[in-house]
Amino acid sequence: MFAEQAVRLSFTVVVDNNVDVFLPSQGPLRYPQPGPKSMLLAAQGFSSWLEVEGPDGETTRILYDFGRGGNVLPHNLELLGIDPTLADYLVLSHGHIDHYGGLSYLAAKYNLRTPLVTHPSSFGERGVRQAGGGVAGPWLLAQKDAASWLGQAPILADKPTQLGPGLWVSGGIPRQSPHDVLWPGGLRLQDGAWQPDALEDDQALVINLAGRGLVVVTGCCHAGVFNTIAAARAICPGVPLYALAGGLHLNFLDSGQLEGIVAGLLEENPGLVLPMHCTGALAQQVLRNRLGARCPFTTVGLTLALD
Repeated sequence: MFAEQAVRLSFTVVVDNNVDVFLPSQGPLRYPQPGPKSMLLAAQGFSSWLEVEGPDGETTRILYDFGRGGNVLPHNLELLGIDPTLADYLVLSHGHIDHYGGLSYLAAKYNLRTPLVTHPSSFGERGVRQAGGGVAGPWLLAQKDAASWLGQAPILADKPTQLGPGLWVSGGIPRQSPHDVLWPGGLRLQDGAWQPDALEDDQALVINLAGRGLVVVTGCCHAGVFNTIAAARAICPGVPLYALAGGLHLNFLDSGQLEGIVAGLLEENPGLVLPMHCTGALAQQVLRNRLGARCPFTTVGLTLALD
C-alpha cells in the first residue's frame, strides 16, 4: 500500500515547444545554462520526467509523454542526464501524435520493457480539424503496436490509479465545470468517417506533496483546466492546489474567454503555474502578466525541485 503523500518531487521538461538557455535559476526552478545544454532541441510536443519520493525513501520515476517523434526525445534525455531505462512507468496523457509519437523510437533505441499506463480510449485513429475545413491526420496509435514496442500489454487506467507514494494518474476526467471552454477541434476516424472526438482519454498526473499541496501535471489539458483541478481534488480531498504544470491548451480562446480562465486561476490561488506546449504564446503572456512571479518562464531543460 502506497503512502498518501510524497515528500520530494523533481519535474524536468524534456520536450516542449521552446528552448531558452539564458534564464537565471531561482528558488526551486533550475534552468539550462549555455554550454552543452545549448544543443537542447525544441519541438512541437511534450514530454517530462518526474521523480517522486515517498516518506520511506522509495522513489517512483515516470516518463510522461514522448514528444512528436524522431531523435528529439532521446537527444534531450541524453543532454539532461536522464536514463529512461530507470523509469518505473511510462505514462501517456492522451492519444495525439505530439504526445505518443516518440514512443516507438525510444522503446527501440533503449530496448525498453517498461509498463505503459494510459486511458483505453488513447488508441485509434485521430485527427485535428483545420481552420480551412480540412483535417490534419489521420494518426493511428494501435494498442497492439504499443504492446509490441514494449513487450507487454499497456496498463489501461480509466479511473484514478496510484503509481507511487502520493502519486496518481487521474484516469478519465469528468467535464463538469461551467468555467472551462473545451477545444472543439478533435476528430476520431470511425467507420471511415470523421466524428467529433470528446477526448475522454485526456488525463493528468497528480502528486500530493507534503507541506505544499497538489502538483498537477498535464499533457494538453483537453479536459479543461478547472475540470482537471477538480479531478485532482477528488483524489486528494481537502488538499490545496500548489502547482499546475504542462500544456493547458488555451491557444484557441478569444480574449474574453482567456480572461475568464485567468480570473478563475487567480481564485484558485496556486503557488506556481508553469504553462507549456499547447498553452500558446499569447495565453502564456497573459498568465504571466496576471500571476507575476507565480508564473515563471518555461523551457526544455527546466527542472522544478520541491520538498
